Amino acid sequence: PAFEVIWGEPSSAFIDDSVRWAQTIHPDDRTRIMDALDRVALGEVVVQEYRIIRPDGSVRWIRHTSFPIPDDQGRVRRSGGIAQDITRHEGSVVYVVDADDASRQDLVLLLQGAGYDVKAFASARTFLGMASALMAGCVVLDAGSPAAGEIMLPQQLKARGIALPVIVVGAANDVGLAVRAMKTGASDWLGKPYGTSEMLASVASAMAAIRGATEADSALRQAQARIAGMSPREREVLQGLLAGGTNKTIARTLGISPRTVELHRAHVMERLGARTLPEAVLIAAAAGLKP
Repeated sequence: PAFEVIWGEPSSAFIDDSVRWAQTIHPDDRTRIMDALDRVALGEVVVQEYRIIRPDGSVRWIRHTSFPIPDDQGRVRRSGGIAQDITRHEGSVVYVVDADDASRQDLVLLLQGAGYDVKAFASARTFLGMASALMAGCVVLDAGSPAAGEIMLPQQLKARGIALPVIVVGAANDVGLAVRAMKTGASDWLGKPYGTSEMLASVASAMAAIRGATEADSALRQAQARIAGMSPREREVLQGLLAGGTNKTIARTLGISPRTVELHRAHVMERLGARTLPEAVLIAAAAGLKP
């Protein structure tokens, strides 16, 4: 179940198919990881970090400990692995996009001083080339540079399905630029010169929104994983409960005894981690189930 939550596909799809598993690894990391597995085959324990690309296009960071499994004669016939999802979901990374070296450096120092992990880019084009593989965070874009099209960055991210909020910085007296920035989907606008507190407040607000979205996504994935682990009969009973059925009416519909329904109902509640029926309904609804 944990594999499916992280990789977005059931583990059964990869059994005895190392080629397909390798294809989930980010192309920039694939050769390094496959070389590491060759070392494991020679008896070495290897710890590596790499990215995987899920079917929906999102990227996860994995820390993988690979180890050899020797047979009775000490020959390595198989290998094992422990994979941990180390993706930064808390949204603590700030991506600074600014063509001016001095301005970019000042902003990086300000944000690092506030405790953020900061990555800097000299142009929107460079940033967009890597955006799909970046961890959760927000973008601070200085639109005051002469580079054409910088202001369109929020719109371009949205078009690619990349959920990175963008704070746009520009001249305080340029009302037209501010309006364009908000129309392209910027999460906030700051006029230069801005105060330190203004910048940090804007970034904190963007981070709070990221955490809220991440928590909602986590709750959805957990609910879906719990329901996916149910037996077909348990899911039928759950559907009956969502439709407002009682033990007797569900039993009549499924052609089983009310006592059997009661046992399945207890298992459903246990799997969902719910103490009451309304709580179970809320969890099921969060997973997308409808009566």
